[in-house]
Amino acid sequence: MTEDELMVQEGIRYHEQNELEKATECFRRAAELNNPNGMFLYGISLRHGWGCESQPTAAFKYLQKAAESAVVDISNGKIPAGVDALTNASTSGPKAAVAKKELVLAIHELGVCFRHGWGVPKNKQTAVYYFELAANMGDPDAQNDLGFCYYHGEGVKRDLYKAAKYYRLAHKQGVTVMGNSWIFKKKYDNCGA
Repeated sequence: MTEDELMVQEGIRYHEQNELEKATECFRRAAELNNPNGMFLYGISLRHGWGCESQPTAAFKYLQKAAESAVVDISNGKIPAGVDALTNASTSGPKAAVAKKELVLAIHELGVCFRHGWGVPKNKQTAVYYFELAANMGDPDAQNDLGFCYYHGEGVKRDLYKAAKYYRLAHKQGVTVMGNSWIFKKKYDNCGA
């Protein structure tokens, strides 16, 4: 395990023990070593003020760097996007899953930043853009957020069929919203989920 990976693991351990200042310091060090998970976790810590003063603008920058870093890792072949060049095996294994998860989490959180105006000007349309990217990559939280946007017409034209589609996709992964039984009405069966 590399130094940056150790910093992330140590930070998670501290976070679970509610030693947030130590956790945030570990995430900062991992982020400085260009670890995408470190950047993501440091960005979340900065946004919420976990063990540090809340810094939404810096938080957004770290979340953005985390997403960019994951894309670069995939495109530079560090995590092959489709087939492992050495073994000719599918990259649906752990390495590919980690890279995809890093990317999708960061993309979803960028959407959250735009939705709430955390570190960037509030922009519901841009939030929807990021939610849709992450939702189409399979993130259930982004699917729920996108369903919410379509249901309420937040950043998009209100569309109950699209709302049902994304809420159903999240539901298939075990992420549900209380009061959403309407999505299972027969008229929404052709919503594409």
